[in-house]
Amino acid sequence: MKFEELEKDLKHQIRPAYLINGGESYLTNLALKMIENGLNISFNDFNKVYFSDDFRGNMKDIVASCNVLPIIDNYRLVIIYDYLGKKNESEKKLFLEYLTRPSLSTCVVFFSSTKSEFISSFEGKIENIECDKVSIPFLKSWVIKKLSDKDLSASSEVIDKMLEYCNYSITKLSIEIDKLSSIKCDVENKTITLQDIDNYITKDIEYVIFDLSNAISNKDKNKVYVLINAMLKNKEQPLSIINLIANHFRRLFFISRSSFSDSELAEYLGIKEYAVKKYREGLRSFTQKELKKVYDKCIDIEFKVKSGMMEAKNAVNFIIASIVS
Repeated sequence: MKFEELEKDLKHQIRPAYLINGGESYLTNLALKMIENGLNISFNDFNKVYFSDDFRGNMKDIVASCNVLPIIDNYRLVIIYDYLGKKNESEKKLFLEYLTRPSLSTCVVFFSSTKSEFISSFEGKIENIECDKVSIPFLKSWVIKKLSDKDLSASSEVIDKMLEYCNYSITKLSIEIDKLSSIKCDVENKTITLQDIDNYITKDIEYVIFDLSNAISNKDKNKVYVLINAMLKNKEQPLSIINLIANHFRRLFFISRSSFSDSELAEYLGIKEYAVKKYREGLRSFTQKELKKVYDKCIDIEFKVKSGMMEAKNAVNFIIASIVS
């Protein structure tokens, strides 16, 4: 189930078990809150039970808790954080047996930072809430509401730029809007401008890499070094910068040779679909031969850094010099 479908689904039914996981921490926390609100639990001390990530019991304890009847409220909520279990068949069997006849008054939520092998074994048996991404229309509506809640406003052009700078991440957008709200708290004009976005929003590293790629393709040495120095100032490690550049050009090369659709590429590469469109724009500036050359150069330099043949910061400058020369 997509995150955007959850609120409507909860109005029609409460499912016996959910899995919440994904890369957007804002969405995962909001999904849990929406389930809690849907259950309308008032007697939290008894009807809301947590099994934390340092839980030392086993699935028998969890199932026993699931079978306890709620007091006063209609539902009981059992939340299980990062449960990896014993990774054996008896653990899986216990919970699968519970799911064949789940308590109608209990909702179980697996809240996991990673989709472990243990939890994946329940695929199709529990409702998976996808918290990796939301649609752009949803994001725009959410930004407008978030700004309004902070007594702020912005034009469509400004909102589009915010989305780009934050790499369409609702988690990062939430942080940056809170920052803008603090900056604007004592200012009479509560309208966010493009200048505000440029001055105050910290660009997502992937957006910076797109900027860097464009500067490289234009042979704009000054901008390239400004961007590199900004990344180093923001505590990006030189080797990480080399990895980012290599990964960027690897994706560009793959996309240049692929016949996959944008949605298929996004899933295969583990990126958002809008990013695929950005990559396609970048392809206009490079031939496949040039992309392969840059990628191979990055891999060669990365090896030299890791083997102690070259100092990392010098390696970044060497790569840039060899690319834009």
